[in-house]
Amino acid sequence: MEEGLKMDIFKIFKENSLLSSVDTLQKTTKTVNNLIALVSDNNVSISVKEMLNGLKSVLVEKPNISALNHYINHFLLRLDPEQQPIVIKELLEVFHERWKNVERKTAEVAAQYYDFENKTIYLFGSDPSILSLIDLLLVKQIKFKAVQLLTDRTEKDKEQASAIALKGIPVKVSTIAGFGKPAGETAVLIMGCDIIMHETFKAQSGAHLLTSAAQTFAIPVLVLADSRKILNKKFFNPSVAQLLTGKEDKSGNVIWKNTPQNIETIHNYTEEIPNHFINCFILEKEALTPEELIEKIDKVLVVNFF
Repeated sequence: MEEGLKMDIFKIFKENSLLSSVDTLQKTTKTVNNLIALVSDNNVSISVKEMLNGLKSVLVEKPNISALNHYINHFLLRLDPEQQPIVIKELLEVFHERWKNVERKTAEVAAQYYDFENKTIYLFGSDPSILSLIDLLLVKQIKFKAVQLLTDRTEKDKEQASAIALKGIPVKVSTIAGFGKPAGETAVLIMGCDIIMHETFKAQSGAHLLTSAAQTFAIPVLVLADSRKILNKKFFNPSVAQLLTGKEDKSGNVIWKNTPQNIETIHNYTEEIPNHFINCFILEKEALTPEELIEKIDKVLVVNFF
């Protein structure tokens, strides 16, 4: 690949982290294709080639923002920039500088925004930002109680509860049905999310019911995330927007195996929740109310990975 083209790729990622219009989106698609073409470059390490092959699979099989974000974060933060050709090296350096320890940054913003002292913290789902927040509260010697609410991803929730317990924090574990305002105590509900949009955000199934209940009990709800999860979909028609947000269903066997005839099981993996159910969205640099979030999203023309 020509050196000039390599620098063009880096320039697109570094200077045009905001995508807009069909024309720009087409250019971005071309850029991704150029990156995938690096698989045939002998100067590219095996680890990068594996990443690029995987990226191609993700784009073909599950081209939604959540999947791409998870995939890019998983690989790019683990690759050593010094071992790569200049186009990959510079891209990785920008990515590492922007997103390394982002969960810790989000946790710090949360601790500045909300007083967790002597609160009962309900944890819905598992997320690295949640564990980072727990670690930070321990460092600050803030006293709190933890309640892990189990989602469809039960095993991951149990792993998170176990990790918190190993830090010396007693953890109660309950289903969503156990959520409520503890007598004589002040509670707060914390959760992660997959995608944040103007009016709604996507999170694990059960979040809609839970956040609605939180409103009834006057329990504040904080969503821990980072700005990579922001998606401005107003430039797309509904079909393209649906592709980007990616409807995720799981096999009905999770609910009922070997169902009798004429019975259909439906198991949604994620769901959309109105932003106004949330008190605050905690990002890596700032805490935003649903109203303030709209202005933030307007500045991100489509997505923000770099």
